[in-house]
Amino acid sequence: MVIGENDSYYGSEKAKNAYNNLYEIYKQQGLSDKQIDDILVLDVKDHSYFTSQGVTDEHAGLGLFAYDEDVMNWVFGKTRL
Repeated sequence: MVIGENDSYYGSEKAKNAYNNLYEIYKQQGLSDKQIDDILVLDVKDHSYFTSQGVTDEHAGLGLFAYDEDVMNWVFGKTRL
């Protein structure tokens, strides 16, 4: 999951809560911290991430993630087990 800290539409709390809930579910299913970290990531971008790329509204700037090498390398670097 990746979102702006101050996303004007969603905010970041719902993503943080979803991450925490999923983390607990995986933990209860017996996954180790490393296994969970391999499949579950929460990347909350601060406002400067957006403004440094000429975007002032974090929600409108979500398209930046498609061009972010770190984000895309993580997404496309995953393989199905």
